[in-house]
Formats: sequence, structure tokens, C-alpha cells
Amino acid sequence: MKDIPINNSEILGTLNKFLWFYDEREGEVAKCKQYGQGADREHFIGDEYRDTIISRGSIHNGYPEKGRYYSFTGIGIGNKNVGESLTGKTIQYYTTVNEELQVKLCTRHNALCVLYPPKGFISWHNNANAAAYNLIFTWSETGDGYFKYVDGYTGDEIIVPDKKGWQCKAGYFGAYDEEPEKLVYHSASTDCWRITVSYIFNRKEISFGLQEDVIEEIKSK
Repeated sequence: MKDIPINNSEILGTLNKFLWFYDEREGEVAKCKQYGQGADREHFIGDEYRDTIISRGSIHNGYPEKGRYYSFTGIGIGNKNVGESLTGKTIQYYTTVNEELQVKLCTRHNALCVLYPPKGFISWHNNANAAAYNLIFTWSETGDGYFKYVDGYTGDEIIVPDKKGWQCKAGYFGAYDEEPEKLVYHSASTDCWRITVSYIFNRKEISFGLQEDVIEEIKSK
């Protein structure tokens, strides 16, 4: 995973529009369904559960099994349709701001748009069901959270601390039909409000180097 500085003011300006979900945490968003419980967080982001998921091999379908968050893409834990849990205003706002950022990033697929409350998390998983190059944008209220993953080449667990405000991570998440080193088992946790918005480039797009052009655009001043 690479840390990508967000220097492009236009992209940052559109990212800041996603803060509406944070601003509405006691308003429109509070009318939506929050998934998961904070009480079981430590287990599902812990070493024992991580090792269990890894040991399952391809029996693990790639999706996270547990988490605590609001999802605005209409897809929740285990790829379940949760669109009915969202208000019309929330869906409309997400659609508008997501389309605006997709145009700026030249990407067609928003894989994730979630708001984590304090004690929010996403359990260990590997996204092997949707191998792609990922751009992961994260906003943190205070920086009291992290993203962690297992380096497929060394087996080391890497912790990437959140920073207050926006940050961007980029990297390829592989599939079971590729080299096992390309699988990226990962999880995330936070003790403050946190937003994650993720976009992916498929294998065909990667072959044209589109993701590298977009990364350069994000870094440009």
C-alpha cells in the first residue's frame, strides 16, 4: 500500500463534500440504519480472527463478515443490499457527490462509502471477490483510528495510523487465481468519527496504466 498525498485542490474540494455525512450524523444520517455492534470489535479486528480468516483460504469469499458503520452505496456487510435502510435525501446526496468524484478520478466503480462512528470497525477480509487496484480515501475526525493489513510478501502486519483530515492509500488487492502474495488481508478500526470512500480500477484499466495517471493527478498541485 502506498501513501498518496492529496495536493489537488479540486479533488480535495469534492472529497470535502462527503463531510455532509459527518455533519448529518445527528440529522439525516441518524435516520439511516447503523450496522453492527461495537462490543465485539476487538475480536473481529484481532489476531486470532485474522489468522482464522487467512486459514480458510478460498473458502473466505472476500467480503467482511462483521463491521460497525453506515453504508451509503446500498451494499452492507456480506454484500447484502441495504438500500432500503437509507433515506431518499441521503441516497440523492450520495449519488450526486459520488458522480462528481468519479468524473474527477476517471473511475466507474465506487466500491465503498461508509461513515464509522466511534468504536466503528470493519473485520478482517481480503476483497478477493473483486480483485482490483484500490484508491482508498479516509477522513478522520481526530486521527484516532487505523487501517491495518498483512503484507503478502513478508507476512508482517502493517498498521497505517489515521491522520486528522483526509489521506489516501493506493494498492492492488488480488484474487485467489493469482499469486498468493497479492492477497491483501486487511481491517480497520476507529475511536472517532471516520469516513472511507474507495474506488477501484479493474484489470483491463490497470493494463492501460490508468490508475497511475489518476494518482499523479491526485498528487498534482
